Amino acid sequence: MNKLFKHRFLLFFLMASSLAYAQTSDIDAFKLNQTQKFFTKYHLKAKGVNISIEYPKDWEAKEGERPNIVQKFSRAFEDGSSVMCLILIKDLPSQVKIFSDEDIAKEMFSEEVIKSMLPGNSKLLEHRQTKYDGQQGALSSFVMVQERSGIQIFSYVFQHAFIYSKKMIFVQCTVGGLSSNSKKIEKLYKSYAPLFIQIGNSIVIHDKWNKNTVSEESSAMGIAFGEYWWITLIISALLTWGVGLLPPILIRFVFVRKPLSKKVALILVSMFWFLNLAFFIAIGSQSKTHAALFLVALASYYILRKKHKDIENKNS
Repeated sequence: MNKLFKHRFLLFFLMASSLAYAQTSDIDAFKLNQTQKFFTKYHLKAKGVNISIEYPKDWEAKEGERPNIVQKFSRAFEDGSSVMCLILIKDLPSQVKIFSDEDIAKEMFSEEVIKSMLPGNSKLLEHRQTKYDGQQGALSSFVMVQERSGIQIFSYVFQHAFIYSKKMIFVQCTVGGLSSNSKKIEKLYKSYAPLFIQIGNSIVIHDKWNKNTVSEESSAMGIAFGEYWWITLIISALLTWGVGLLPPILIRFVFVRKPLSKKVALILVSMFWFLNLAFFIAIGSQSKTHAALFLVALASYYILRKKHKDIENKNS
């Protein structure tokens, strides 16, 4: 019995020592220059945003499983608790993209809005607006309880959030474990809070000051049509003119094969204009005037009538 007690005590001591050493190495990582740097550049989930953060080099780095999670960095402890930071990038709703990043941030990062974005069974502990590499943002922390596969998980979250290039960017640092170990999780969180602040201070937006790059923020076309606005316009033009001109071309050169009279051409052009208008409204066209359809109508009339006018001039 005494021997078994000694083995258990030794095992507990080794686990505690390992946990204490891991904590110390993590917390002192920035002081000792023992960090790794991660860049979001070229990552498919980064949505064109190029930022970097630093994290302790001993942490494991993995790509996030969910759509908007670019990368996550973590350390797991033998008692079931863990420390993790992740980078999450979301597109802002299209209706707010006409406003500046700073104006959006002032509204999005108010305490009321931050509270509304928290998961269920969460409590906001701290909130204040701040800046990250010059961009308006907010620093907040909250505690939450979640159930996963019948197990209660108790977590503290330290969140950095800011807006850049019409994207909402989060760096969330979490300490979590079993709810039965809530006291230990709280103590672990308090010891890691200074590290989480250092991770937030390491955020760098690399293309922000590149004056040779026309940013989305300064591009009226980018604001109106999105990041790849030129592709959107090309597809829109091909769709509008292709759908609009196909019927008159088929009638003139495949079915009738001769110029139509003025009256018949006007009737067909008017009918096609109404059909095209109904079609583009049905597929969700954002145009209010549909001015392009008038140009399509003129081109359709020209296709149906051009040679007929040449014949009339020749006869006269």
